[in-house]
Amino acid sequence: MHSMSIGKRLRERRFMGRGRAVIVAMDHGNAAGVVPGLENPVEVVKMSAQAGADGILVTPGILEQVIEVVDRLAIILRIDGCVSTSGSGPMHLFSSVEHAATLGADGVVVNATIGALYESDELEKVGRVSTEGRRCGVPVVAEMLTQRMMANHMDFSGSGETLLPPDLHDDVAMACRIGAELGADAIKTRYPGDVDHFRRIVHATGRPVLVAGGPFRDTTLKDTLELVDEVLEAGASGVIFGRSIWQQRSPAEALRAICAIVHEDATPAEALETVRL
Repeated sequence: MHSMSIGKRLRERRFMGRGRAVIVAMDHGNAAGVVPGLENPVEVVKMSAQAGADGILVTPGILEQVIEVVDRLAIILRIDGCVSTSGSGPMHLFSSVEHAATLGADGVVVNATIGALYESDELEKVGRVSTEGRRCGVPVVAEMLTQRMMANHMDFSGSGETLLPPDLHDDVAMACRIGAELGADAIKTRYPGDVDHFRRIVHATGRPVLVAGGPFRDTTLKDTLELVDEVLEAGASGVIFGRSIWQQRSPAEALRAICAIVHEDATPAEALETVRL
């Protein structure tokens, strides 16, 4: 493990204590407003706690709404945004690592988009927040995406028309390594679709890699569970899924199936047997 302060180690154990993590992302309203499946954050948090998630990814405002039902879940706090799906531009900090620590957060997340016109501003933000995380003893997760990913990643239409480019591995490799170079403790990114390529990316990153789900495209769990299985085979440290969980027909059963693969080494077929869809 890379050098960490006591505070960082203690906080990281709260969401990575089992060696891998399943984090339920709920920060989508920060850019998209009301998203189907996330109309009632309190109920999503209750479900996440009961179905075995390790933590949730939320904004400070939503954390205030759900605090009474968080139970044992770790809290990863989104501290940047200030741009909507209707606009464009960099994601600016609207909070700080210090403020996140006062709220009891176990980690923070910030974004950077490689290849965007505002790339330099967002990369500077990742480095600055990583430095503040070291000072405050708070783990920093850098969500490292690329411009070619963004149309797909921010697609909230549910149409399935916007797909990831097929040759995405070079983008992901660059994004992950830059995030690690800037001092992030973990990287959140997208799976490029190939186990061998992703295995090399995870190895070269040198930090835990957590995979984002992106838009939910399927009416069944099969594709989602196969993706989870593949990224773990490649060495990922877990997943940070939002729409791939709470837009399923049965979010609780979907989450239990994902947790079975991540924490019990179940195969996708075995995990599917545990749900009733």
